[in-house]
Amino acid sequence: MRFLGWDLTDPYARIPRPVDVAEVDARGQVRFSELRWPVPSKALGFTPELLRASFPLNPEDVLVIDGPQALARPGASVREAERCLRAPGRTPDVLPEPGRPFAGFVRGGVLLFAALHARGGHPLLDVDTDSLEEARLFEAFPGATWRALSVEKLGKKTSHAGRTRRQAVLEARGLRFPPGLLPTHDQLDAALCAWLGWLTRKAPTHVTAVGAPLTVDNQGWLREGRILSSAHKFSTVKGLAAQ
Repeated sequence: MRFLGWDLTDPYARIPRPVDVAEVDARGQVRFSELRWPVPSKALGFTPELLRASFPLNPEDVLVIDGPQALARPGASVREAERCLRAPGRTPDVLPEPGRPFAGFVRGGVLLFAALHARGGHPLLDVDTDSLEEARLFEAFPGATWRALSVEKLGKKTSHAGRTRRQAVLEARGLRFPPGLLPTHDQLDAALCAWLGWLTRKAPTHVTAVGAPLTVDNQGWLREGRILSSAHKFSTVKGLAAQ
């Protein structure tokens, strides 16, 4: 079983940045890689088949994505989970057109979740199962989880000190990084996502899901959806990697 964290980027940017991937094994060892957004079809855009080919998964993978999984409920300008966790990217009730801040990121996330879920084999919380321990496809917002985990301010996430502190936070909670590597802030966000997925199997009481339950409307769109975060503000999960 692999625990994956994907730190999404804006696929509609002029030159889309790669998606940072963190893979955590059952013992907490972290490995980093990248995935790239495909070139959208001029006629159809990002089709589910195109997205699934560029973002491959194994049936046993547990995946946590830093990106929105669903649209807001009809008439709402933001999802309940985003409001509760103070997420800067707000997902409206209709698929946004690229161009405005966060619009391309939001659109890409919603389309990617829909494509991965349509493949089958990766159940989503609420629509496929009520159990964190059975779902295999989740959303996270690292900014909120870093705040929940930190006893003191972690510093600017792009700085050397901020990255060092964030790495130490995850190491104190069971992850093991490659020797001599100080990950980028995007890699650390991906690792945090993978760690949350790891916890759903290792220590599910240490994870919570914030927001309104995920639903599917009569046109097939995913709406609302809960976001994973740490259930204990100052909790550590030492020793789990040895289990």
